[in-house]
Amino acid sequence: MREAVIVDGVRTPIGRAGRRGMFRTITHSELMVPIVKEILKRNKLDPKDIDEFHVGSAGLVTPMSKCRQYLFEAGFGDNIWGSDVNTQCASGLHTSVESCERVMAGSADIILAAGVETMGRQGVTSPEEMAGQKGGGMAALLMPPKSDLSYPEDWKDADLLTPWYAVKNPQIFNMLWTAENVHERYGIPRQVADEWALRSQQLAVAAQDAGRFDDEILPVTINYKDGSSETLSKDQGPRRETNLQALQELRPVFKEGGFVTAGNSCPQNDGATIVLVTTKEIAKERGWKPMLTYRHSATVGTDPDVMGIGPRWATKKLLDRSGMKLEDFDVLEINEAFAVVVNYFVNEFKASDKVIEKINRWGGAIAIGHPLGGTGPRLIMTAGRQLKDNGGRWALTTLCQGLGMGYAAAWEREDY
Repeated sequence: MREAVIVDGVRTPIGRAGRRGMFRTITHSELMVPIVKEILKRNKLDPKDIDEFHVGSAGLVTPMSKCRQYLFEAGFGDNIWGSDVNTQCASGLHTSVESCERVMAGSADIILAAGVETMGRQGVTSPEEMAGQKGGGMAALLMPPKSDLSYPEDWKDADLLTPWYAVKNPQIFNMLWTAENVHERYGIPRQVADEWALRSQQLAVAAQDAGRFDDEILPVTINYKDGSSETLSKDQGPRRETNLQALQELRPVFKEGGFVTAGNSCPQNDGATIVLVTTKEIAKERGWKPMLTYRHSATVGTDPDVMGIGPRWATKKLLDRSGMKLEDFDVLEINEAFAVVVNYFVNEFKASDKVIEKINRWGGAIAIGHPLGGTGPRLIMTAGRQLKDNGGRWALTTLCQGLGMGYAAAWEREDY
């Protein structure tokens, strides 16, 4: 069977969502289109040679294909097949893994796998929203519009199934609630979460200052109608002024006396990411030096009441299937939707200090940000660049997903 490789990865800076976000005046298209063009430019690739384009998003999947719109907006032809994918926070990791597996199966030769999110909105943040006069948020995107259709006079209401979430718990869609449950059910103290959050911020600031992300970030220029422009080149999230006392003084955001705060959770974010997938043979023919070779993946379903436990169980499944051990990995990128996700992972695996040191070495989503569908490819490219930096061989990327799921993938850096 053919082997699939990640040739390259590009992303936008990650901005905060909403009124304080640096991308509040643009849409997801202005985020995705530049990186699509850039990854082709950097790798001297003709759009006609691309077989497929897969885009993952938790909030932007619509009846009219977004991925095709991005291609047309980028000025490409109509030859590229595409798909919009929603597997919640793992949407971008899924597009990447699925692309690798399609290449391995011989279904395609060159694929672009991407993820994008403008959290809580599809367009710009209006002045009214910035002023706090209008609501919004991801929930608004999930609610179907009211129908203006008229019905026949003999219309009767059907006796429908009771919605699952109404039986389980109406708060099941609130990820803050599920994070609180992980804290309570598994006895993880808030101080442990706050300490991990501080670590994330400090490592991300150090990585940003050292230029660790420069090769993967494409600066985004916003042109305004008054003739001015603004170029954004760094992630908006890392907070160099953060300290443990400040984190401990933050009030819980979900319930009085709770554990989850704005400091030990990821923020809401805007951003786009993309990776180029092909075979080893094609990469060699074109003179591309790959970042990573795809090796294994695993998915699991878990109790949605404790959504954040997914990475631990997806990773265990991957280890069982592959015969690998956690200690085999030189880099572990565990998405920090909440600090407790990593806390639980570390505790359940009884991870040694040596393993813990390998987790999110350049900071995690608490600091860098988590643009939902866009996070998976970011974890992949960051992991690949870490392996290059430290001379390591194996990387793990793993995320939790809304409604109780987990996704993990193993990647190898070889002597290409």
